Amino acid sequence: STPARRRVAQPVPVGNLLEVAGSVAATLATVAFAAIPSAHALGEYPVASPGAHLVSTTMAGNGLPYQCTAGSTVRTPTGAPGMLTAGHCDRDPVNDTVLQRTPTGDQVIGRYVRWDVLPGVRDIGLVDLAASTVPLVSHVDAMPVTRVMTAEDLRREQPHLCKSGARTGLSCGPITAVTDTQISFRAWDDLGDSGAPVYAHNGDGTVAAVGILFAHSDDLFGRIVHASLVAPVMTEWELTNWG
Repeated sequence: STPARRRVAQPVPVGNLLEVAGSVAATLATVAFAAIPSAHALGEYPVASPGAHLVSTTMAGNGLPYQCTAGSTVRTPTGAPGMLTAGHCDRDPVNDTVLQRTPTGDQVIGRYVRWDVLPGVRDIGLVDLAASTVPLVSHVDAMPVTRVMTAEDLRREQPHLCKSGARTGLSCGPITAVTDTQISFRAWDDLGDSGAPVYAHNGDGTVAAVGILFAHSDDLFGRIVHASLVAPVMTEWELTNWG
């Protein structure tokens, strides 16, 4: 059955709350940044793909739709294509439609079929893409996903992690904390990046799926982004990498 929605108090979900005040740009020297291609400004992809710009069917207080980012692509237990994003991105209590912003306008790409928003555990949701007419591309930043990293993998290998957000594009940095269900690392994000895929480079032109971004916090050294690990969710929900 569909779990009840629960609001996350801290850290700050980047898909629906105002950015924490204060400039921290000067303290982010250890974080590597790269600009997204201009043709994909603000994640407006012509295909359903990790990093694409999702918009809600409900409006925020400013009269605009809530914004999120498409995360890792997966295969459901029935073999259908699916997409992970942040659980709090499912904002409409009566409409499970998922819209993606494309260069030709907002298009329906699927529907929310499951979500968990459990403070301290996970903030993640699943979108069923089976009925979508928008082509699916599973690559993250043009790189194939060939592996899913567990918490044990992350503790042992300590890779730099990257996120690809619809709002702020690509940013990467070192891990700051790992639990069995969540990962935190130095990077930059902003409103609309919730749901972004978090990944690690394998060193051979491929990447490993790690997490789904859901929140951020700030300390004296700058921004820390927080993500739900995908490995335990994929096991529990019987999902596999779309690959």
